[in-house]
Amino acid sequence: MVRVLLIVIFSFLYVNTYAQKKTKKAAKPQVLVYGHDAGAFSAAIQSAQSGVETLLIIDSTHIGGTLISGKNKQISTNHHLDIGTWAFFLRGIANVKTISDSASRAAKNNISPRIAQNVFEGTLDTVQRLSFRKNLKISALEKSGKNWQVTLSSKEKIKVKAIVDASLNASLSALITKNEEPAPKAQLKTIQYNDPLYRTGIAVGAIEDKIFNIPLKSILPDSNRANYFVVNTLNDTHLLNGNDVPITMLLAQACGAAAAYCAFFDVSSDKINARTLQGELLAYKSFIMPFQDVSLDDPHATQIQHVGATGILQGVYKKEGNSKKFLFLPDSLVSSKQIEPVIKQLFTRSQIWFKDKNISTLKSSDVLSLIKYVANRGDELDAEVEKGWKKRFRFKGEFKQSNLLTRRQLAVLLDTYLQPFNVRITSDGNFQY
Repeated sequence: MVRVLLIVIFSFLYVNTYAQKKTKKAAKPQVLVYGHDAGAFSAAIQSAQSGVETLLIIDSTHIGGTLISGKNKQISTNHHLDIGTWAFFLRGIANVKTISDSASRAAKNNISPRIAQNVFEGTLDTVQRLSFRKNLKISALEKSGKNWQVTLSSKEKIKVKAIVDASLNASLSALITKNEEPAPKAQLKTIQYNDPLYRTGIAVGAIEDKIFNIPLKSILPDSNRANYFVVNTLNDTHLLNGNDVPITMLLAQACGAAAAYCAFFDVSSDKINARTLQGELLAYKSFIMPFQDVSLDDPHATQIQHVGATGILQGVYKKEGNSKKFLFLPDSLVSSKQIEPVIKQLFTRSQIWFKDKNISTLKSSDVLSLIKYVANRGDELDAEVEKGWKKRFRFKGEFKQSNLLTRRQLAVLLDTYLQPFNVRITSDGNFQY
């Protein structure tokens, strides 16, 4: 049992950091995470995996919080959104190498505190660049130049570049003595395409009929608290009913990635590039758009997340039986009018291509024509796409210029050749040229 569990743990801990290379172990931590629940665990392992030496101060004898105490737990939130560090945790509970929908449901319906503790404790011992110390409190916290100086209950002082406060009720806030604004509250934002804030999503969730993402602004501190990220800031707690663990873990994962970003690039939190941060989260199997019909193991999940987060292809809320879902509809077809508004915002050159066009259903030839015009490519692109149709792009069927393109295929081709996700956005979600 323990041996298999360790295999599951190691299978998650691959290297894909901001640096895109292995880094030598630093002598001192650059990020400090504080707390003892699943959120502290999530933030700490993400920070370490993003290439930054991370210290987890556990203000208890064990890591795991409510999941490792009392009776077996049942979690009903995040239906079809079991991703990121939450999915990793469920894999450990289910004792499997990959988490299917059926394994996920079974694990969520019966979380054993003992097995949960084994997953938490076993992981902490295996993650590179992560060290931890138990049963310590933080007694003082203050700014020291660009850094934070932390005083532990053992009287030891530590300087770090960024802090993730994953304690209950954000207890470290009380130690910051200046008269400052409170930490921002996490907004559980349903996707509204007339508000570009959806483009800045850094975590997703589903609570009953509310399917949402959480915008980057929800974790960005004010200038006086730069590089101090708070996990437990959910402002819709009346909806959670004790089922907040998946959302808390995904929000904490985003906080861990943001703290690592600040430490790695040596910048303040107001300088975070939203797209770079989102890319890091996607690399570690989190989502930024709450599409419930494109699973974590879908071969095109990342490309669909990329294009979905630009708004070129928009999701829809649909009622299915007694529940509501947010769907990408990957096998549906697309018209030119559906993709025109955002592509014209992103690529000025495309305005000429779209002029007087009203194509009810886009074909391969139409999309290749658009890509060649915008990216200034020649007819060699046709042969390149045909050659890579099955092996590179992993599409089904044979390539034909007359093929009607699905939303899935369109997302992959746009992401590959136009890379709209690489266009920077502001913290409000507006494109930044």
